[in-house]
Amino acid sequence: MKLHFSYSDQKSTIPVRDEIIEVRAYQMIVWVSVVPDFFKHWDPQAPKLPAILDTGNNHNFAITKDHLLRWAGIQVSGLVEKKHMRERGVLVPLHDAGLWLHADAEPFNLAIDDGIAVYDGNWPRLPTLGLRALTNNGLQSFIYGDTKEVVIRTPPAWWWPF
Repeated sequence: MKLHFSYSDQKSTIPVRDEIIEVRAYQMIVWVSVVPDFFKHWDPQAPKLPAILDTGNNHNFAITKDHLLRWAGIQVSGLVEKKHMRERGVLVPLHDAGLWLHADAEPFNLAIDDGIAVYDGNWPRLPTLGLRALTNNGLQSFIYGDTKEVVIRTPPAWWWPF
């Protein structure tokens, strides 16, 4: 799996369903699909939604109930609640869900064993893909500040000729 994309030092916009969403300067946007956990195989009908790649976020994935419904077409009540995490003194429910990262070819299934955080209210402003999701899936990420490009990939296969 290899995902290659760029980011900008200027704000921009992207279309999501019937909306135009503002992307702030230096926000790295990846495209994901959220599906109920019982979908073990890729469903090409699953909608793509933007997520900020946030390497400062120490969890897997965070989304609001509103974005989950409007963009992914999923009611939070249709996801199994696994446990909770505590953020700023508030318990946030973690739900079983499948998460697919859209790469250059076929989408990549991210194993999200701890579940995704689903928030009430309007935070996060956009869904976020955190560092734990990359780490737990053994992915490599490279940020090239000189060209404002990002590469996320599975490690290359190494071999030693004898």
